[in-house]
Amino acid sequence: MESQDHVDFRGSTFHERVTGKVEHHHHIPASTPTATSALPAPPATFTGRDEYVEDLLKALDPTTSDSHGAVLICAVGGLGGVGKTALALHAAHAVRARFPGGTLFVNMRGYDDAPAAPEEVALSFLRAFGVRDEHLPAVSEERYALYRSVLDTHESVLIVLDNVSTAAQVTPLLPGSTRHRVLVTTRDSLDSLTARSIQLGALSPDEAVGLVEQSLRARNPSDSRVRDEPDSVRRLVALCGCLPLALLIAAALLHRRRPRPISMLADELQAAADRVRMLAAPGQDQYGTQLALRPVFEVTYQRLGPEQGRLFRLLAQTPTSDFGFETALAMSNVPSEELLQGLDDLVAASLITPSPDGDRWDMHDLLRAYASSISTSEQSLVEEATEGRTRLLRRLFLLAASADRQLHGQLVENTPDLFANREAALTWLDAEHASLVHAALWAEQAEHSRIATALGVCIDRYLHVQRHFTDGALVFDALLAAARRDRDQVLEMFALSASGNHRHELRQYREAAIAHTKALRLAYSLEDLSGQATGWSNLGRCMHRWGQFSIAAQMHSHARKLFSRLGDHHREAMAWNNLGMPLTELHRFEEAGRALGSAQQAYARLGDRQREATAWLNLGATLKEGLDFDAAANAYMNAAELFAEQGDRHGEATAWSQVGSLLTDLQEFELAAEGLLRCETAYEALGEWFDVGRVRWNIALLHEQQGKRLEARAAWIASAEAYERAQASEEAAKARRNAQL
Repeated sequence: MESQDHVDFRGSTFHERVTGKVEHHHHIPASTPTATSALPAPPATFTGRDEYVEDLLKALDPTTSDSHGAVLICAVGGLGGVGKTALALHAAHAVRARFPGGTLFVNMRGYDDAPAAPEEVALSFLRAFGVRDEHLPAVSEERYALYRSVLDTHESVLIVLDNVSTAAQVTPLLPGSTRHRVLVTTRDSLDSLTARSIQLGALSPDEAVGLVEQSLRARNPSDSRVRDEPDSVRRLVALCGCLPLALLIAAALLHRRRPRPISMLADELQAAADRVRMLAAPGQDQYGTQLALRPVFEVTYQRLGPEQGRLFRLLAQTPTSDFGFETALAMSNVPSEELLQGLDDLVAASLITPSPDGDRWDMHDLLRAYASSISTSEQSLVEEATEGRTRLLRRLFLLAASADRQLHGQLVENTPDLFANREAALTWLDAEHASLVHAALWAEQAEHSRIATALGVCIDRYLHVQRHFTDGALVFDALLAAARRDRDQVLEMFALSASGNHRHELRQYREAAIAHTKALRLAYSLEDLSGQATGWSNLGRCMHRWGQFSIAAQMHSHARKLFSRLGDHHREAMAWNNLGMPLTELHRFEEAGRALGSAQQAYARLGDRQREATAWLNLGATLKEGLDFDAAANAYMNAAELFAEQGDRHGEATAWSQVGSLLTDLQEFELAAEGLLRCETAYEALGEWFDVGRVRWNIALLHEQQGKRLEARAAWIASAEAYERAQASEEAAKARRNAQL
């Protein structure tokens, strides 16, 4: 039986393979209206994304193809509110002239309660091409066939499918010809689609500031608040996580509140118990999206399964947005294979982002804030979060204690041996540095105080070795607050001492001396002989910095005797080392040499190579002042070798700096210049601008001795600039610390 649209082959005999092809021919009268220029307006405010725009323009070019064939589908993915639609429409408008067949656009509503069905979208596209309703097939497959057939009669067409949630929404709408292009936006990975994938992240801080300024000036060209309050707008965009939707909401709030300053909104966001809920403004954006952040996150969260939701909530409890597999394993308490699958699921849902090498992940700050608000919504979730943080703290403590053992270069009782060597321990500590610091700050929370305090104590040595003194001051201020809350005077004494040491390295000598004095008073009230010895030693270092060398020598001598009485050979060596320095300043070179020699030998016996290097460095300075230049050079070289062995670039540079100064005094100018320039480069790389200034001063002295007055003058100016930069860096670090507090 035959009809106009099919042939019945039942009962027929075929002797070869047969392929059937049906072609639909619909004549569209010239008067039939079409809607093939259907793109919504481009985004009113758009900034950044240059790399992504360039990639899209290349991929969407219908005249090109790569080695694997034409790029039929481009999928722009990312977290809700990250600006996928804005990028897609910006790029689509930029390439629309390349598509003489027209442009089609539809919001697939993939994350709404009633997503757009592809068969209904196919109908709307057919109508856009001018196909009349009486010619529209009722059967879905026939409808898709007609859609592809009509597309095949057109020149290149760009099809934009916005807010797609599943591949099933896309596949029936794919053209049959590769001259067309499909641009998809989605929050999910759509792994089953063969598509060129572009994954969007947050804007850079500069781009975020630019978006806020564009949005405000689009409403009111005379709005100058962004330019008038540069620091406040930087704080605001940071609180918005540089997420485009959050930034547009903030701009709408600022316009609504004009002429109130930006700082007021930033203060309110910073103080908000639920920052995500507060990021909401009346109305919708130009694409009909509600100006509220929380509903966007809620849709994605509600699509997760129970185990995925649990993992998402727990990962939001990590100390920092960036975390490794060990952290995720401790937080989740699930088998490794199950965790990997869970992490992949969260990546696919754009809730976490993997690092380029795939061994770490990151969760956006606003997502963390949203998940944390969920974790406080009911008691069972509060307990879930507390247990996760406790598991993580225990694991971090064991690893940090083992790493600390490696850094001390000696056996520490009851400490696990989890690292093969010092290098492996330092690699782990560097990777987890931020997480360790922020986890130690949990000491301020009563439920985590004990284990977080133990963690803070374990990383003290590391923070000194890697010169993270601002972090050290922050950690021990938190431990001090915990000790006072718990009325733990032993911990209070230790925290004061450690805080003072970090402030001493930050050249905050007054604050350091105050902390050490308080610690010493506590040591006497507790009749703690070790605490007394430590207090005198630390105060001696402060007296040295203030030029009170005789008092400093007396304090260090008293501390050494106390450590000796206690049988604490390691700290006795430290006291010998400290004693040698003021003795050198007092020109008591023979006594200073004996003290520093005793320190070096004791550290060598104890296997503490790091502090042995410091003793050699100080001994070199004493020998130089005593005019024993050959012995001084040998001591400096020993120090440089040991610092290099320990991977201490700062210490090694310092030793070579001393060698350069010594060679300058000996008028070995060529070798001296080589050593000093080497030091300057190392210090610059480390960002140690105070030391850069000191080295440049020595370079100026070298040029002066060579009679190169112009070069000397330039070096002195460069030295002053470095000291100014060091001062600015210290002030910036202090501001960051105050902000964290």
